[in-house]
Amino acid sequence: MKKALVAALFAFIATPAEADEVVCLAKNIYYEARNQDLSGMYAVAEVTLNRVDDKRWPNKVCDVVKQRKLVRKQWICQFSWFCDGLSDKPKDKYYWNVSYTVAAVTLQQRGLSNVSSDTYWYHSDKVSPYWADAYTATAVIGNHIFYSDR
Repeated sequence: MKKALVAALFAFIATPAEADEVVCLAKNIYYEARNQDLSGMYAVAEVTLNRVDDKRWPNKVCDVVKQRKLVRKQWICQFSWFCDGLSDKPKDKYYWNVSYTVAAVTLQQRGLSNVSSDTYWYHSDKVSPYWADAYTATAVIGNHIFYSDR
């Protein structure tokens, strides 16, 4: 209840720039973790914000979420949903509302997840990305494996 109240209050007092950051973070949660429980959703949100706080990534949520580079005439994105060519408009209202609430709460109250502040990467346990061996696995939450560069 407290988290929902914080999200509702945030929606009323947020500036347009803050509201954009909530939407960007909510979309990342929605597309990366809507099939996870709340701890998995918060973990994805925290990884996104950990990147915002680290000098290796842009310092705004939307810039981190939308970060991409052109490789051999193809866009490669930090988060695959952003470059998949599909609509970025959430279709499932229930999961969109949950994702939006998690985003708003996470932006207001950091540290609600089970990942440390130096956790910057994750992937589904259904894939084996080439980069995983370069990092240290720090947590498994739902079907995501989280990594730091310790």
